[in-house]
This record gives sequence, C-alpha cells and structure tokens, in this order.
Amino acid sequence: MAATPGGTDAVVEPSPDPGVDHGALTAVLSTFASSVTHAFTTRTVLTQLVRAVTDVLAVDGSAVMVADDDVLLRFAEAHGPLRPIVEEAERLQEVLQDGPCRESHDTGRVVDVADLRLEGRWPAYQAAAERLGLRAVTSVPLRARGRGWGVLDLYRSDTRRLAPHELAAARTLADVATSYLVVAADRDTAERAQAQLAHRAMHDPLTDLPVRWVLVEQLQRSLARLARRGGRVAVLFVDLDGLKYVNDTHGHAAGDDLLTACAQRMREVLRPSDLVARVGGDEFLVLLDDLVEPAEATDVAQRLLARVSLPHVSGGVVLMPSASIGVALTDDADLAPETLVAHADSAMYRAKAGGRGRVDSFDAAVYESHRAEATNPDQLLPALRAALEDGGLELCFQPLHDLGDGLDGHPPAGGGAPPGPPPRASPSDTALPRRAVGRLHAVEALLRWRRPGHGLVRAEEFILAAERSGLVVELGAWVLREVCAQLRAWDEALGPLSPPRVFVNVSAVELADPGLADRVRRTLHETGTAPGRLVLEVTETSLSGDVETTAATVRSLVALGCELAIDDFGTGYSSLRRLVDLPATCLKVDRSFTRDLRTSPAAAAVVTAAVQLGRTLRRTVVVEGVEDEGTLQALLALGATHLQGYHLTRPLPTDEVTDRLAAW
Repeated sequence: MAATPGGTDAVVEPSPDPGVDHGALTAVLSTFASSVTHAFTTRTVLTQLVRAVTDVLAVDGSAVMVADDDVLLRFAEAHGPLRPIVEEAERLQEVLQDGPCRESHDTGRVVDVADLRLEGRWPAYQAAAERLGLRAVTSVPLRARGRGWGVLDLYRSDTRRLAPHELAAARTLADVATSYLVVAADRDTAERAQAQLAHRAMHDPLTDLPVRWVLVEQLQRSLARLARRGGRVAVLFVDLDGLKYVNDTHGHAAGDDLLTACAQRMREVLRPSDLVARVGGDEFLVLLDDLVEPAEATDVAQRLLARVSLPHVSGGVVLMPSASIGVALTDDADLAPETLVAHADSAMYRAKAGGRGRVDSFDAAVYESHRAEATNPDQLLPALRAALEDGGLELCFQPLHDLGDGLDGHPPAGGGAPPGPPPRASPSDTALPRRAVGRLHAVEALLRWRRPGHGLVRAEEFILAAERSGLVVELGAWVLREVCAQLRAWDEALGPLSPPRVFVNVSAVELADPGLADRVRRTLHETGTAPGRLVLEVTETSLSGDVETTAATVRSLVALGCELAIDDFGTGYSSLRRLVDLPATCLKVDRSFTRDLRTSPAAAAVVTAAVQLGRTLRRTVVVEGVEDEGTLQALLALGATHLQGYHLTRPLPTDEVTDRLAAW
C-alpha cells in the first residue's frame, strides 16, 4: 500500500522481523506525503527514496537508475555505507545496459539475487560486483501508467534474499516515489508547454524574432529610464527592398529563406542589449538603448545596411537583398513609444523614396508638413480623387478563420464552396497548430492608399475626409467593383478553393444613400457575382442615424440576397431590440475587447456574452484583434470559433492571397 500525492500515508502491518524499521518507515512515508505542498523536483524524490530505503531496511547501500525515454537506464542517485562502490556498480550497468537492474526494468518484475557469485545472467556485471565486495542485490522496478520510470537497487555485503516484509516495504517506498515522479513529470510537461506558448506569443514564427508589442513594451521602459539617467534612445525602421519580386519570381520559400537570413544578419550586427523585432511581412524595428551621441544610431544603421545587402544564395539562386532604413532618435522621456516608431517609419519612407539601399534620419519639419498636408482636405481630397481615377488605390485581403465545426448559423453562401481540408500554413504566415488555422470562413477587403511622396496614408485619415466630402460614395463603388471582379477571377483560377464570401465595409454615409442598393445590384449583375457571397459590413453606430432610410436600405440589400455583418459590436448604443430585428447574419466583436481580454474580466464577459448571443440568435460571431497566442487560447477557452487577426493571418496583397488559397 503506497502513499499518494494526496497525502494519505501507507499502512504497513507490524512485523516482528528486525529487517524493517517500522518507525522509520512511518516517518519516511509522512515525509513523502508532506512533499506535495512543496515544489519538489525529480532529483529530490530520488534522493529521498535512496535515503529512505537505507533508513528503513537493513541494506548496505541503495541506488536508483532512471529510464531515459523508457529506453536507456542512467545512474541517478546512491546512498548508504557502501555508496562509492554501489555507485561504481550502477555506472557499470549504465555502460553495459545489462544486469539485474536492466532485467527488472524490461520485465517489470522484482529481481532478487541472494548470491551474485552463483546467480544471474550478467557475467561482466557479476565479476565487477564480486571484485567490489557486493554479494546480494534486489532490483525493484518503478512502474506507473504502463511504463517504466526507473529501478531501485538494494545492495548487501552478505549473501541473503530480502524477507517478504522487507520486500513489501521496499515496494511500498518504490511505489510512493514513482507516484511523485509522475506528478513531477506532469508538472514539468505543463511548465514546458506554458513556456512554449509564451514564446510563441512573443516571437515571430518564421524568424523567431520578437513581435511588435514586445519591442514597444521594451521601448517604453527604455524611455522611462531616460528620466533617471539621461542618454538617448533610437528606433530604426528597416524595410527590405524587393521582397515581393523575390516571392513572385522565385517563390515564397525563397522569400522566407531571405527573410530568415536577413533577420540573422541583423542579430549579428547588434549588441546583446539591442532588440530587433519583425513587425510586418518585410518590415523590422530595431531598438538601440543607452546611446550617447546621435551619430551612434546612424552608424548602426549603416552597418545593418551593409550586412543585409550582402549576396544570399537560396535554392541555387543568388539573391541581392537591400533595405531602406529610417532612424529616429530622442532624449525625451515623455515621448510616446508609438510616436518614436512613427518617426522612424516616416524616415524610412523618405529613404525609400530616394532609391534602394539608403539610410535617412527623421526630420521633424518634413514630418509635420506631411501630416498637415495629409489631413488638410484642400490638399488631401484632390490627391485622393486623382488616385481613384488613376489607379492609385489598392486592395488587401485579410482571412477570417473558422476554428469551430464549420457551423456558421446559416447555410454557406453560394458560389465557391468552402475549402475542404484545413489550410497548410506557410512559415511566414503562422506556426500555429493545424487546429489553430481552421478553415477559411471569408476574406475581408481592406482599402490601401500609397500616396506618392507620403507613403502609406492611414485609412482612418482619408476615409474620414472622404466621408465629410461625399467622395466616400465613389470610393465604395470602386471597392465593390474591384471586390466582385477579384472574386470572379478567384473562381476562375481556383474553383472550389475560392473564398466562400468577401466582407466589404460600408460607411454610414453610404448606408444613408438611397441609391446604395441599386449600385450593389448593378455591380453584382455586371460581374456575375452571387449576392450571397457579398457580406456588407456596417458599424453598430452607423445604424443609429436616419433610421427610416437606413432600415429601407438594409431591407433592400438583404432582398438582393446579400448578407449583413455588424462591425465594432459592443461599442455602439443600439438596443437589443434593434439587433434582434436587423437581418444581420454576423456580429464582429470590436478589437478593443480582445486587447483587454487577459487583463479585464469585463472584456472577457463581453466576449462571452457576444458568443452566447450569436449562438442563441444563430448568427456568426467573429472576434477581431487576435494578435498573439495567449489571446487566441483565451478566446478558444471562451468558446469563440470565428477569429481574425495578425496572429492568424495578416492582410495580404491580392497576389499573395491567391497563392495562399491555391496552396490550401
């Protein structure tokens, strides 16, 4: 009878045999039982076992061998008056993988030898034991869960077998120790799994570099230290030139190989105290701490540029990488981390505008001039209209993943069928388990504007200006035509692997326009797009404007066969009555709740309530903002099945989406 980690002492019937010290046995079992409240280790358990055996039984030495992956036996611990020679005998068994210990482990039975000179099938081991003066040995297997964990060896210098009660006591101690070995192994496995999850949440799966939020948090600490000890902090924004060309010409495997090589090159240039993170497909951030002179940052940038630009051979092809690097430096402890990153981003775009392979430093005057111009409607709107007319706009697409059983609360929309097997994730996309990739539920169309001389203009800046001017109606019509044309192109190229549906954002201004339904109907007819594959995404707050016009427009869109999704769910003020009445098939939980999920019980409660509400109303609930592994696991635990975010898949250009869909 053995004590278990629950703390129950084993009971051994009293015996008149002097070979067992029952008082010592009781004390030992009590010590084992109390260990459950402490952070015991495998080594602690084994040490306690060999000492306990020599306290309880009349033996001259004890030792334990542990199983390495249940195959090889390795010496772990010894104790007793004959410890040195016992350890020598055990190490011989480890080398030979032969002896009573090996036999006990393989058979799962006790091997009790009264005289090693006469008994046994291990000549090399027996000859060594005789030379060492060891006459008898008993090997007791440590077994649990159908496998061997090791063997306890009990040595005597006189020739005798263990009495039945001695053997019972030895097996009791072995069983107790084994139970604790199992507990320790389970705990170690859980800790390793937790460490792996934490690492995956903090590191890019392809390059193993930290992700953006890790660098931003470190940058925040570095800026705070400036107030105490002075100095300077710099951020470098590194953008690899021509990665798209490598992907298009030589394949994504070559592109991933180049990214990995450049990441390693940057590590080699930087100091151990510096930090480099991958923040986008071909973008990296570098944090330089404890700088004295401003020139130090540009010197590092130049060394990075020289190292990254060395030739790289991938698959027998010589690639000539280069980079554009922006440098931003500060000694202001009150500067926001994201502001310094934005400054480095601005400098990088100036470097890229000057040609490949350049370094440029942040210029505050140029930055403020561009910001003022970018937000000035008198200058912004003509440039935006020109981009609309001259092809200066582009679309990206971000997948929405279904990690559930594929039950969306309504039948799949017509057109391309949902992909059958789960997607095969490219290393540059995600290193999540197959379960965490799921199947493709949809893709969301996202509008991008790269303004000449300004770089990427934030969508919230130009969309707001377009809404105020009414230009958003024309933008929406352009997006709708492009999406439907792209969906038709995917159908022709990919067949059943084409996205089953596409989400398209509709602004409050468009929703209030009585002509929206007619534009959608004409576009669907002209492009031959099945209405059910178009999901029109409206914000919760946009539904609280002109109620009569909005309701009429929504009814007309649904009558066409389109689906309706409510975006930013949980941030508006719509009543539940309106939510029930609306013919929406999808609710999208705002990313603000996802961001606070692991720190705010209220955010977790909102997500849980939204998921349950969706199930009750038979509507799909998509949770946005899945940025790391910890958030993903938390959402899965809350029952969320439809997820969207950078940790699963980033927004991708059309050609990359096509490649990924073809590979799924």
